[in-house]
Amino acid sequence: MKSFSTVKGNVHITLDMSRFKRQFQRAQYQLDGAVMESMVPFMPMITGSFINTTRAASAAVQGSGVVYAAYGLQGRFLYEGKGMVDEQTGSPWARRGAKKVLVSQYGGKTRAKERLEYTRQAHPKAQAEWFEAAKKADEKAWIHLVKETAGGGKRG
Repeated sequence: MKSFSTVKGNVHITLDMSRFKRQFQRAQYQLDGAVMESMVPFMPMITGSFINTTRAASAAVQGSGVVYAAYGLQGRFLYEGKGMVDEQTGSPWARRGAKKVLVSQYGGKTRAKERLEYTRQAHPKAQAEWFEAAKKADEKAWIHLVKETAGGGKRG
C-alpha cells in the first residue's frame, strides 16, 4: 500500500497508506503466532520434538500468512490421523527411502491401524486435524486480535 491521491475541483487529497501497511503486517505476524500457539494443546506430544520442529518452521515464515500445522516427515500422517505403512512391507516402520501409503490403500496384510490413537498424557486434547480444533476454540479471539492490531478498533 502506497499513497492515494485524488483531485476534485480545487481540492487535492493525498492519503498516505504506509501506516496501514505496517499495521496489517503486525496483525498478520501476531495472527500467525496466535494460530500456532492455539494449535499446540491439540497436537500429539510424547517428547515434544514434533511440536518444536513445527513451531520452528512456522516461526521462520511468521508474518507471511503461512502457519505450518504439521512439519517434518511424520507431519502428514500425524495431522490426518491416518496410519501409514511401507508400500512393500506393510510395516509402519518404513525402510530408508521407502514410500509410505495409507493403511486403507495397502493391498497386503498388515497389523497397522487405519486411524492413529494419540497418547493424551501431555496433551489431553490431542487429536487429528488440530488446526480445525484450535480454530473452533479460538477463532473469535484471533479475529479480535487482528481487528485491534490492524485498526478495526477494540470493539471487534
